[in-house]
Amino acid sequence: MKRAASASLFLLLLITACTSSKQSSENRSEVKSEATPATQANAPGELQVGQAKGSCTARGETVELKYAYAGRAQRFGNEAMVILLTDNPIPADAVAEEIRSQTLLQKGEIRGLEYAVDKDGTWVRFHPSQYQESSNKQLKEYSVEGDVVRGLDDGSANLSDKYNRNVKFVAAIVK
Repeated sequence: MKRAASASLFLLLLITACTSSKQSSENRSEVKSEATPATQANAPGELQVGQAKGSCTARGETVELKYAYAGRAQRFGNEAMVILLTDNPIPADAVAEEIRSQTLLQKGEIRGLEYAVDKDGTWVRFHPSQYQESSNKQLKEYSVEGDVVRGLDDGSANLSDKYNRNVKFVAAIVK
């Protein structure tokens, strides 16, 4: 009788453990399938949305770039993806206006790079110097996926020795 009770208890524990393990496994796979690329954690060392890593140099002054913003706006008669890479954050309620008019960049309250990427290529302006370059080439590793834009400018298209840049970014597109 004792042996039968022990066997029954063992069997009950085994069934419970298996059921628990199966439910836990199903829950894990549900969580994985619900996650979107934007919500999944980046691999170590990868940039998070809103980050830039690199610098730009204008007339001997180097600016470390840490923040990335993007949105669509008119530039040179075309709709362009405008990307702002800055040394300091732009207040959340000012980002859309900054994409359109670069008020803080023009005043020198923040410094960095302003890109316009359209069907004809890439244009970049250094802030605060206002130096500008354009190229019929796109940024390296440039992609727009959903509401996120990524890219790399390694400075290979620099036209002047006084102005250069080397930066990677990931930015959310502001609506």
